[in-house]
Amino acid sequence: MNMFKIKKIIEKFEVSRGTLHNWKTTKPNLYNYLLNFDEKYEKYREVNIFLDTYIKTAQTKIFTYHEIEYIFDLELHLKTITDMQNMHLIFINTSAKSIKENTTFTLDIYKKLETLNLIEKYIFCETLNLLAQKIKAKKEEKKELLTHYFKEFLV
Repeated sequence: MNMFKIKKIIEKFEVSRGTLHNWKTTKPNLYNYLLNFDEKYEKYREVNIFLDTYIKTAQTKIFTYHEIEYIFDLELHLKTITDMQNMHLIFINTSAKSIKENTTFTLDIYKKLETLNLIEKYIFCETLNLLAQKIKAKKEEKKELLTHYFKEFLV
């Protein structure tokens, strides 16, 4: 075990050397997680860089602002991979009430959501979830936030 790594853990997480040593036997999963914290963070960072690069080079500029706003306002709450894979189905079920008034508009969005691949759906859903939290706090900035965060999807 690298002593530098232990010192770094103690400083970063504000625990004593004794507590950390105790966790080695009483909470081995936590102890191992802390030892590998930087590695996990780096992997996560690499994946995010890959996803950001992918979405910036993908041909996903297929939505209008009003379509994004409509999807956002439905509050779909897509959290799991299965939800993301079935995003277009969840969308059509959630918007079933308004489909009578906006049939063409709603079905066009459905078709666009259906054409997104899983990576694009993941990024789209993560952006929806991120903005749901941000916009609750800043209702007056909704248009700016949606436009900024969905720029890779907007025509």
